[in-house]
Amino acid sequence: MFAWVAAHEFLLIGLVWMVVLGPAIGNYACSVVYRLPRGKTPFERHPYCGHCNADLKPIDLAPIISWLSTRGKCRYCAGPVPGIYTVIEVACGAVFVAYFLKFGISEPFLLLTTYAVFTIILAAIHWQQGWIAATIYSYAFACVALARTLSEHSIYPTIKGAFLMLMLMLLLHRFSKQRHRSPFERPWIWWFVLLGALVPLNEWQLIAPVFLLKLLVPKDARVIVYATAALVLPLFV
Repeated sequence: MFAWVAAHEFLLIGLVWMVVLGPAIGNYACSVVYRLPRGKTPFERHPYCGHCNADLKPIDLAPIISWLSTRGKCRYCAGPVPGIYTVIEVACGAVFVAYFLKFGISEPFLLLTTYAVFTIILAAIHWQQGWIAATIYSYAFACVALARTLSEHSIYPTIKGAFLMLMLMLLLHRFSKQRHRSPFERPWIWWFVLLGALVPLNEWQLIAPVFLLKLLVPKDARVIVYATAALVLPLFV
């Protein structure tokens, strides 16, 4: 037992750090999810309750634990705290653990965890507001481009994949029943472009199940499919 722990000391310490660091960054991401659609930035004020405007104390900012301890309510006004914020913290924790096990502490790990946090923020805003946050999307795309360029020593495959996926999605939109809407207003197109940039062309068969699920699941739940694919696929490509 002790010999196994000693042999895997780095792994165990790393996992502990990921379990702490992931939800902590997810806690910060919650501020972006709340403030960005309201035209605010995460830096302009200390975290506060969206109901009573009370400044939150450190005890209120403990990832996951604070939400559970108050049963999803504000400690000061008992206003409901949306469960999606805890989902964000849990998702960030799971991603940090999974990517650490896959990549270790490395440049791909740093780039892809950053990409994952932006993706989670993107999905949360899409879920709540129904639109894609262009700034967050561009950050996620840039992280993908940097990660693939680091691996393949060229940015061309990323740009090529994104462009071909965009052309394919525009073609599909052309034959859809909602042609009256601009394709650039369709969030699903941008999700698939991001996947096209993420996954090398010779592995695009991994994206096919995502498109199939898009056709099968209710419209309101599709963002879960897109985000899950965007977070899981880096573990397989």
